[in-house]
Amino acid sequence: MNIQAIVEKYIEEACIDNVCTDGASIILMNPKNGNVLAMANYPDYDLNNPYKLENSEGLEQKEKSLLLQAKWRNKAISDTYEPGSCFKLVTASSALEEGIVSGPDNSGEFSCSGGIEIAGVRIKCWRYYRPHGSESLRQALMNSCNPVFIGLGQKIGVHKYYEYLEKFGFLRKTGIDIYGEAGSIFLKEEKVGPVELATISFGQRFEVTPIQMITMVSTIANKGKYVYPRLVQGIIDSKTSEKTEFEPKFGEQVISEKTSETVLSMMNSVVSEGTGKNAKVKGYSIGGKTGTSEDGVNTGKYVTSFIGVAPIEDPEVAILVTLYNPTGEGGHQGGDWLILGQKMTVKKCKKLLKNIYRIVALCYNINQS
Repeated sequence: MNIQAIVEKYIEEACIDNVCTDGASIILMNPKNGNVLAMANYPDYDLNNPYKLENSEGLEQKEKSLLLQAKWRNKAISDTYEPGSCFKLVTASSALEEGIVSGPDNSGEFSCSGGIEIAGVRIKCWRYYRPHGSESLRQALMNSCNPVFIGLGQKIGVHKYYEYLEKFGFLRKTGIDIYGEAGSIFLKEEKVGPVELATISFGQRFEVTPIQMITMVSTIANKGKYVYPRLVQGIIDSKTSEKTEFEPKFGEQVISEKTSETVLSMMNSVVSEGTGKNAKVKGYSIGGKTGTSEDGVNTGKYVTSFIGVAPIEDPEVAILVTLYNPTGEGGHQGGDWLILGQKMTVKKCKKLLKNIYRIVALCYNINQS
């Protein structure tokens, strides 16, 4: 309950400070057993007065009904979004598992020239104006370099990539024990060409749910074994006090333990030196990945997110923070809203991130005790 209260407090603060016009969500999960430690959305509603609507005077009943339904939606499981660069964890894991990349630290194995041409279409790196140049896989993940992951996707191939999408649970619902879970939106495998595979490889032009994303990173953190998310650990009969407990549920070995360790190590580098370096918290070993994506085509809206695990040596907690269309002074880039910067709104982001990782620390300490 304490963790849930903290999460609700700081997702509200994040949403207000960053002027997230379409809300936000957070999920915390134990990757060892799939237990959802906390799940929160903003804006939320008063459970004691669920039909209350602010600023609804003069609205038709149909409009009020739509607003209420929007307030009641659990965005963490019922809404889909483009995950952006957080999805590069899937591409990196698949490439390592298939032996396409021999290791994370082969210096100069890749090169970023600011973009890559696929089937006659040039796709830019986010830092096309100052290319990353020579990189290892670790550096490419730290830099969130699109061309490297596009190239990996092409080498993996459509069929094999879709096999990993299935293994990581993106082509099915997680089956979490609560109503309203949505499914992902991907092109059918036979309709995926080189350009479509390229965009999938760095996390765009498809949609998944936050619960699918937190399950993916929990699977990586769980030594590569798929773990099903769950909200209910047991049921106690109110009359007889008889207790029925449910065992954690696991799926197949998606990636090897060695690949899992390698990806976690690279995620740690993202936080210690890469695009997520402002998420560092002294005394805790944290791994993560930032992400930014367009919310639809030519909408002018963006989704920014951060996915992480801690402690990196033996993860106890996975976290996903998703902000929908942040329009405040801090910007919309996945790294930008982590950056400790010049303006007040961005400074407030510092407080948010520190408290998010206090949540991670709290979860870890609770699990330990």
